[in-house]
Amino acid sequence: MACQAISPGSNPGRRTSSLCTDFVSQRFKSGSRHSRGVATLKDLGERAVVDQLKRIFDRGHPIGLGHDCGVIDWGDDYLVITTDAVNAKTHIPAGAAPAQLGWYVVAINLSDIAAAGAYPLGLVVAISMPRDTHLEFVKDLARGMEECARQFGVPIVGGDTKESDSLMLAMTAFGKVPKPRILLRSGAKPGDIVVLTGDLGRAGWASRAVGNPEKRAHALDAFLRIFPRTQEGIFFSESGVVTSCMDVSDGLGATIHQLSEASQVAFVVDYDAVPIYRELQGADRRVIEELALYYGGDYELVATVRPDALGALLEKYRQSKGREEQYKLSVIGKVDAKGGNRLYSKKGGTVPLENRGWEHFRSFSG
Repeated sequence: MACQAISPGSNPGRRTSSLCTDFVSQRFKSGSRHSRGVATLKDLGERAVVDQLKRIFDRGHPIGLGHDCGVIDWGDDYLVITTDAVNAKTHIPAGAAPAQLGWYVVAINLSDIAAAGAYPLGLVVAISMPRDTHLEFVKDLARGMEECARQFGVPIVGGDTKESDSLMLAMTAFGKVPKPRILLRSGAKPGDIVVLTGDLGRAGWASRAVGNPEKRAHALDAFLRIFPRTQEGIFFSESGVVTSCMDVSDGLGATIHQLSEASQVAFVVDYDAVPIYRELQGADRRVIEELALYYGGDYELVATVRPDALGALLEKYRQSKGREEQYKLSVIGKVDAKGGNRLYSKKGGTVPLENRGWEHFRSFSG
């Protein structure tokens, strides 16, 4: 149920009372046995909330719930579906151009399709915005969406527009993948090798640099013009040797934790092997860890590969992608049977790889 602010006798758009809080106050009236200790979203964080929703919605879906995408049976394939929303409060840095926002909302949805190893088919978008929004803003927003969609060969086939107090973009992406080739968060096995596309720390660096007028333009591009790894996801899927996969949207620490929970294994990440965004190289290790491992927003793919097939996969990847920095694929760790998730480095030894990163309803570090 969406939260809409309504007060008696008022315009439905006025924020004087919330249906969500009113619902709780009516259901748990003072004196009832549930009136104390009612959990709020900020007490739980996004991932715990999603776990609660999964219990309500799970009715024996083909791959279960909790992966980067949901699926519907479609003959020999799965129809793969994902949705992601962007709003002014949590996603849009000051100074962002509408075309950058348009690119961003398309790219983050395609990133989930990529994590499933699926071929993208199409997109629909819902745009909520104030009535005094300038038409040119809306057109530039649409142009940014179309630019990204065209670059990755995906049509935007429809959507919806609504009036609201602030800008909100909600996009849904569709794809398809042969059933035996779908990539899930589960499936990693002890001995598997961990690989990562691209580098980490781009969004973390941008979050700090955007306040510097001399770096703002570059930072906004780094933060918003992300590059969804659709071709890499398809490559992983078609290889037949990738055992699990997920996009790094919320930070490597949080991503590894979710993969380890889904597969019931432990991960060891080699800090020295993690490729770091060029603007962060040379920074203090604590800064690099915070912005490259625990910030999020990079939307690279982290995957596990059967150890016997790693050499062949890396060689075939180099042949298909070349050696351009943008398309590099790095080995960053391995999968263990137990021991918890760890971060290893030559200078720092082995320490826990923390389960934290960006998490809605909480602070940046979760």
